[in-house]
Amino acid sequence: MTGPDGVRPTRRCLDDLDVAVPDLGHRLDEIDNPIIAAAQAVPEQRDAGGAQRVLSLSDRIWFKVKTSDQRAIATQITRNDLLEKHSWCIGGWWVAAAGHRQADSPQRDFYESIRRECTGRTVSTARLLPTTWDRNRLDAELAVAWRTAMKRMIIRLICTSLGTGRVAVAQFRTHRVKALVRADSGHEAYLAIIAEGVPDSQIFAQLLDCVPGVASDDWQPEPSPIAEMEPLPGEIGWSTLFPSEVASKILALGNEGTH
Repeated sequence: MTGPDGVRPTRRCLDDLDVAVPDLGHRLDEIDNPIIAAAQAVPEQRDAGGAQRVLSLSDRIWFKVKTSDQRAIATQITRNDLLEKHSWCIGGWWVAAAGHRQADSPQRDFYESIRRECTGRTVSTARLLPTTWDRNRLDAELAVAWRTAMKRMIIRLICTSLGTGRVAVAQFRTHRVKALVRADSGHEAYLAIIAEGVPDSQIFAQLLDCVPGVASDDWQPEPSPIAEMEPLPGEIGWSTLFPSEVASKILALGNEGTH
């Protein structure tokens, strides 16, 4: 797993800044805070040769992050760190600690205090690197983002099939997902969700769970008496009766952009 695209604050950094942890739908690198915002420019500054290193922290490369009254340090986790517990965030950028600018007192200067914190017989900044909390938070954010994107896709497919009466198809990562809404003459409407390349039954269950207004017990595997469909080789299909009130709710969500 590679690191996230943005420069993420660690939990230590959030505590230093006295910033509350937002809900899982809000990425930590997008928190509205001056020092976190300033940290997002560090990778580009590094690539352009304009980032300022923290020379006193010599065990790995750290860069200074500055605003008018705040200071922080940021680093990119590289394979050279050779830290097994941090292999999950190889390539990721992190802002690890922060404090206020203290121009009137060198002893209270943020970078001097970090140097003292990390210096004993040798310099070690290992304590500043991402922890298990940071990993769990990133995993949870990615899971929420994945489910949000999946729900948007499922609702878009259902709305398309409702409008055309034909199978709507989308590619989602390595999966191919289809939705079909059909109302045969004299019968109730039904909805079928078909997936190709989804070997994990839990992932498919999450796909079905993204359909608003349909309980998990209402789904039947295909072929079934409801839709009488025969999935193709490599496909998994489930169907359910599709009441008009559920269809109306999904159309409304589609028109709203699926919040």
